[in-house]
Parts: sequence; structure tokens; C-alpha cells
Amino acid sequence: MARRVRRLAARAGIGIVRQRELESLRADRGAGHNLAFLKALPEQAPRLLPLLDASTAQLRQDLFALAITGFKRGGYFVEFGATDGKTLSNTHLLEKKFDWSGILAEPARCWHALLEENRDCIVDRRCVWHTSGERLPFSETGEAELSTIGAFTGSDHHAAARRGAASYDVQTVSLTDLLAQHEAPAEIDYLSIDTEGSEFAILEAFDFARYSIRVITCEHNYTDNRERIRALLEAQGYERRLEHVSQFDDWYVRAA
Repeated sequence: MARRVRRLAARAGIGIVRQRELESLRADRGAGHNLAFLKALPEQAPRLLPLLDASTAQLRQDLFALAITGFKRGGYFVEFGATDGKTLSNTHLLEKKFDWSGILAEPARCWHALLEENRDCIVDRRCVWHTSGERLPFSETGEAELSTIGAFTGSDHHAAARRGAASYDVQTVSLTDLLAQHEAPAEIDYLSIDTEGSEFAILEAFDFARYSIRVITCEHNYTDNRERIRALLEAQGYERRLEHVSQFDDWYVRAA
């Protein structure tokens, strides 16, 4: 097994790495994905490998954003839903290790206390939607990461897990208004979207002429909206990257 991991690491462009790092990859249940991810980014792999343990993102979206932005320090992110700001967070590493700042939005009440505790950036408790100022039913599930706007509870293969969810109303804000109200810069380095079904509606209403976003990762969960999102973003000059490793996410980079 060690020989196979070394061989895969070498193919990923890592070369000779420390045995401790290889053992960590072997022990990790996601080692296969990590190695595929590193192999897909051979030039950046030597710098990405030591960051694997610090990454909290489920599919290494945080490391993808770093690789595309040249391991930028002091960048700017926007992430929603943000959950507790650490568990499965796509931006925790960026804030804590690379001094990024930004905005987190999360309407699920169960996350609010920990979100404020875990992060030092702007936290907005409204639900990002295609329009601002609405009040919509929101379903908070037992598996809280699957919480979503009530209308989307049956939109993907997690529908069964959302049965019996607690329901309450949340206030909405559009993505454009969220950025404007928190005085976000016109150039956003990274946008992470995970709203369990409403992603297309949010992006369709966004003012791409007002804000330029370098990297977007967007969960699709293999729904019909996946290709609608792709068509929308490609029309705005984005390219989908690393589809073979992004799984239930799609990763987009604005063409230079």
C-alpha cells in the first residue's frame, strides 16, 4: 500500500515527501480523493500536500481556491450556507491560515452560536435568495447540513433525511444586496455556495456586472439545475474545472 501511495503521490507531481505525510494520507478514509485532487493540480501539489490536515472542506474546495489564486494572502471570500463556520467549511482555512476576510451567511438557528464563536469575519443570519426582504419557510433538519428553504426539501436525493424537520420563517437577502450591504470589494476571490437546492435561483439573480468573482464552487447534488448553472456561469465567462474530482460540487474559474 505504501508503495502505491508513493507512486500516486509521485504521479501527482509531489516527488519525495515525508513518510508521516504519506501515512496520514493512507489513514484518511478520503485518501483516494486527496490523491486524485493532488494529481489534478501537479504544479501546486507540493504546496497543497502540507495543507491537507488543516483543510476543513469536504472535497478540498478551500485548497482549490488557494491553488487558483496563487496561495493568495489577504483574499476575500463569501460562503453560504456556512453551518458552524468550521465543520465542512470551505473558508475556515482561508481565514485562519491565510488571513482572508469575508462574509458568511447562515439562516439555520442551530448553527448561530458556534458560527459566531468559530469565526472572526462578517456573519449574516439571513437566508440568501434571489430577492431581499421576503420571509420564507425554512426547514432545519436533524442532519443540519441538509437544512434548506422549505420549497427545496424534496429537490434532491436527501429528501428522506429532511422529513420531520423543524420549520420556521427566515428573512431573505439577495447575493448582490448581501455584498453591497456589507461593503464587499468589487473583486471577490472566492464564492462558496451550498444551499441544498436554491443555488441556480440565487446565481440567476446575481449582478455579475457589479461584482467580479474569481472562483466559484457550487453544490449541485446531481440535480437538473446542474446544467442550468453551468450554462449560466459559462455565459458569464466561467470555465468548469476538475469535474472528475469535484463530485457533487462543480468548480468554476473566471477565464482570464
